[in-house]
Amino acid sequence: MKIKHHKQIVNILYNEWDLGKTASKAKGKTCAWVYWFEILNEVEEIITEKENDTVIGICGFAKKNSKKHIIRKKTYGLLKWLLIHSPMIKNKKAIYKYNADYDYIPKELENHFDGALTILIVAKQYRGRNLGKKLLYKIFESAKNNNMKNIQILCDESSNYHFYEALNCQKVYEKNIPNSEPDKHGNITNEKGFIYEKKL
Repeated sequence: MKIKHHKQIVNILYNEWDLGKTASKAKGKTCAWVYWFEILNEVEEIITEKENDTVIGICGFAKKNSKKHIIRKKTYGLLKWLLIHSPMIKNKKAIYKYNADYDYIPKELENHFDGALTILIVAKQYRGRNLGKKLLYKIFESAKNNNMKNIQILCDESSNYHFYEALNCQKVYEKNIPNSEPDKHGNITNEKGFIYEKKL
């Protein structure tokens, strides 16, 4: 992937989510880069939708116990760690707490899935064109071709989680998240997190 496409994806993430920026007092798009490096650290495959060579949507999945792309994954994991421990983030504990808050898989589901949807996002100005569904179906097909039978999807109230229900994904878990991310009005409140399952 070209550097400019990485930057475009980070811009989409930055414009959509706080990603711990407020709590950690991070500068600029640092938390969006941390989040993107985290995804690249675990993702098996990424599919993008482009318009005029600009990324407008992205979807990816991780496969449990995969031995593919080890070097790439470790490289992005190191970049994530370096960025978290750089002067760009003032409160490093807040970043780790943010990540822990959104890692709410219960023990009974830890070994249940073959892998997980790592990201699905479409730039705001391109929504309403079924791009999310298009990307997701491509990822489901690719995961199936990788001998995966069920995919975990983590989402919360800040996303259109009903979208997954419309695609025959089944909700298997729900939890209140002690959120440190402000909502659209700048208020910090708890929100519900969900785990859906997609059987392939």
